[in-house]
Amino acid sequence: MKLLLVPLFIFSFSAFAHDLSVAPYVKMQDALASDDFKSSLETHKFICDKELIHYKDDYKDCDKKFKDIEELRTSFKKLSEVYLENSDKKEMSKFQKASCPMAKAKWIQKPGSLRNPYYGKSMLDCGEKI
Repeated sequence: MKLLLVPLFIFSFSAFAHDLSVAPYVKMQDALASDDFKSSLETHKFICDKELIHYKDDYKDCDKKFKDIEELRTSFKKLSEVYLENSDKKEMSKFQKASCPMAKAKWIQKPGSLRNPYYGKSMLDCGEKI
């Protein structure tokens, strides 16, 4: 009987043990929306080093050398999917989700006006809250 309880406990604990913190992701989203490549890269590195430890199979661009902000924005689409699926639910209640049909991508941001990370200042408010 004890042998059955241990695996169930380990499984149930591990299923919830690795929720991602949304704050670093939103910092990167805001930097991309502001066309700030340097801050976006710095935050991406932090996310890869500190947040995505258990998600390396889901997001494979941690070791990629991005040449420009457009490459990083393309990668941010996959990063957004990982965060939308695995973010801490309690923390998510403090943020809003948005979608850009032109980029065919979603993101998480602070409540308020849309700040599109995929097009930055050129189309900052493109998209819709979901």
